Amino acid sequence: MRPRSRGECPLVHLVNPLWDGNGGADRRTIDTWRLLSPHADARLWSEYPPAPAFAAYPVRRLQPYRLRVPRGGNLVFMGTYFRIGHWTRLASFDRVIVVYNTDQVDRLAKNVRRLRNAGHRVDIVYTSRELRRRHGGDGAVLESPIDVERFHPAPHRAPGHPFTVGRLSRDIASKHHEEDVELWRTLVRAGCRVRLMGATCLARALAGVDNVELLPAGAEDAAGFLRSLDAFVYRTSSGWFEAYGRVVIEAMACGLAIVAGRRGGYTDQLRDGENALLAASTAELVQHVLALANDPALAARLGDTARRNAVELNLRDLPRRTLAVLAASQGQPASLVDDLVPDTASRATATP
Repeated sequence: MRPRSRGECPLVHLVNPLWDGNGGADRRTIDTWRLLSPHADARLWSEYPPAPAFAAYPVRRLQPYRLRVPRGGNLVFMGTYFRIGHWTRLASFDRVIVVYNTDQVDRLAKNVRRLRNAGHRVDIVYTSRELRRRHGGDGAVLESPIDVERFHPAPHRAPGHPFTVGRLSRDIASKHHEEDVELWRTLVRAGCRVRLMGATCLARALAGVDNVELLPAGAEDAAGFLRSLDAFVYRTSSGWFEAYGRVVIEAMACGLAIVAGRRGGYTDQLRDGENALLAASTAELVQHVLALANDPALAARLGDTARRNAVELNLRDLPRRTLAVLAASQGQPASLVDDLVPDTASRATATP
């Protein structure tokens, strides 16, 4: 491919199935397109009909047998959990990038091997420092962006309501820790209300427990659901490493007090006692949640800092790094981003 001239609009193809309106990687693809579009010719591609949640976006259907495939520019695979077809042999690109955002090293290896066999050099971009450390790689780290205007704090809630804790995720067992049923039962006995979206897989284990509301994934708007909580509690199964956990950042942006396990890529963004409370056990999680319930000032301080950090990440840092990591040509200096996107630092302290 010919090198792009300085100031020329970059071409970036973002490939993802876009089949799950509640999927983190699917949402990441849309939000990455949102960040890139003002400064690049960003194009969305899928081999599948996109989920209804993405109907308003200009998704192009990959149809290799009709030779409808991305060509030129940078080709970016947003995830490794889906199959990469042989169609990549049909075109050449400035760069081919795989965003590694789930801890599935076998899938990563298979997809990278297929791309290399098609004649492409492959850059691996990690979704968190923790995932890069687990993989032993040396590629760039680029976190999943969220829309901090959509995810904003709730208006002041009147006193007297039960302290409400909860979380959201995909509705599968691996997204829930083996001791979460014990956790929620204990918190209810202590007087808390529990709301869980993406947790019908726990219905049998929590049957008959008062003050626990279990919702399917996507039953409510995610931002509205988060604003119904006083604290957000998150950890996953011991058999599943959460590579990033963008739902944690969404909760931070909503100004919630975060209580989280110490294992996961989201810990890159959390500082114990400053913008979250981290726990190594179920007993410690319970202790932290009850401390927040009994100390509204502590909950407010953690939530305010979490909101500020989430806004700084998503308005100051990620727009520029996303363009630098995904839109630059091979060998092009990352400083070229200064020609394409203005510094948004002045917006980063906004707290709508």
